[in-house]
Amino acid sequence: MLSIGLVLVLVIDFIISWSNAYTCGTVWSESKATGGFFRVNVVAGYIMSIIGFTQVYGVIYIILFYYIGPHIEKFQNIDFEAFVTLSSDLLFVGIGFAIIPTGFLIWINSLRAFWKNKTLKNGLVGGWNSYAQIRNTVTVAREMPSAIGRLAEAFFGGKGKKKKSDGALMLVVVFVAILAALAGYFTASAIMKNADKKYDAFENI
Repeated sequence: MLSIGLVLVLVIDFIISWSNAYTCGTVWSESKATGGFFRVNVVAGYIMSIIGFTQVYGVIYIILFYYIGPHIEKFQNIDFEAFVTLSSDLLFVGIGFAIIPTGFLIWINSLRAFWKNKTLKNGLVGGWNSYAQIRNTVTVAREMPSAIGRLAEAFFGGKGKKKKSDGALMLVVVFVAILAALAGYFTASAIMKNADKKYDAFENI
């Protein structure tokens, strides 16, 4: 399950998420005072940072529990292959619903910036954001129905009495998703607030 490629992706995702949170923090207080589209874009960047960290933590927690869980007596009856599938699906669905509208705002802002100031940097940013938004939208549109279907079947489908192990599986799946989301939120918030305190123009006057 764990590979060099996956580790590389997680590291890159973590770095990008850290950069997003820090960059948003440097103008957080100013964006509050300015408001408008600038504020919307900063908040969108902050949310995107939370999404990125949530994805990183989610994958790490899934891998850890996959290897550690079978050695814990209370979890020995859980189907860990199903755990990986359902946890990944729940993580994907949650991130998918958040990343499309957030990414759309960032994409529009990058196109707007390029239209106002046609520099190479703005062009590259706008081009990358266009690619990322199209890729994310296509991926979500293609994979979301199947992921939702598997989750619906696991949580609400099936006939007859469910086994205790099924209930435990669902609880662990939800717990891992919530834990990843909270870790993503607190990590992004800590980085953003630290940068905000350091670069707050109003506080440092």
